[in-house]
Amino acid sequence: MTIMNFKALGGATMALALSITTAIAGDYPDRTVEIIHQYGPGGGTDRFIRAIGEPMQEATGQSVVPISIKGGGGVPAYVSFLQRPANGYTLVSLSPDDVINHALGRIDLSSVYPLVRIQYDQGMLLTSKDSPLKSLDDILAAAKENPGGLKVGVTGSAGFDDALVGQFNAEAGIELETVPFGAAEMVSNTLGGHIDLMYEEYGPTRGLIESGDLVPLVLFSDERLPELPEVPTAKENGYDVTLGRWRGFGIRPDTDPEIIAKLIELFQAAYEDPGYKEVETQSALQYRSEFLGPDEFKAFMESETEAFSKIMKDLGY
Repeated sequence: MTIMNFKALGGATMALALSITTAIAGDYPDRTVEIIHQYGPGGGTDRFIRAIGEPMQEATGQSVVPISIKGGGGVPAYVSFLQRPANGYTLVSLSPDDVINHALGRIDLSSVYPLVRIQYDQGMLLTSKDSPLKSLDDILAAAKENPGGLKVGVTGSAGFDDALVGQFNAEAGIELETVPFGAAEMVSNTLGGHIDLMYEEYGPTRGLIESGDLVPLVLFSDERLPELPEVPTAKENGYDVTLGRWRGFGIRPDTDPEIIAKLIELFQAAYEDPGYKEVETQSALQYRSEFLGPDEFKAFMESETEAFSKIMKDLGY
């Protein structure tokens, strides 16, 4: 066989490989897509993945399944994601906790392609209906009278909740002590009066707020929630603390570009789906959530990295 024939064979082989790749991307997805996250089953991230996955399943006939890998501050979940093939069937959930882990040198986010951001929540401090704390002023007074005496339940340690409470401490000149729990434990300990306050978003606490068992005292957002018009923001009281928990997805950077484009298209359609919009409204997520594609999401994550790097340094991490 001549050199010319070898070249011709090489060109034909490359063309065949490209046609096979295109065919694979065109059939994507033809099986279940898994999304790894670091939180417990039934938590906010788990419910979010299931909610956004429903319209995607209707569109493709394939399931979108959350995979919970708890512990280790989120590092095992991220490592597990990196060990999976770059074939578009394993994604990773991204949130402020991952940015914090990156800022602290625990993981390297340059190993993930920021695909889409979908949710942007707002959280609050809540207490039991039987608590003597009835307002933000009560929190401030009690915290100043007994620094470190008020215990705030948070999910996880050295993560987003810790960072936000730490930022509020710095802004207000107080010392609230955080106590890490799982989500269910945190709620039960707050309702039982074993801790004074808890930090959580509106969606997971909506039922307990409506029943009167949990009472929100201060909201961390730019504006009050129409669902909770009587709850003041920290900002309107002079404390510029508005960080919120956002949720998005990442994928391996070496994934086929056509699969990446298909995923972006599917996620955007799911975000605009009436069924998902209803879920969004039920959790009061419509006020700050905005769909971000890869370029905007990457820029957003860079700004978050800068902000959280400063906050965690100020907190002594």
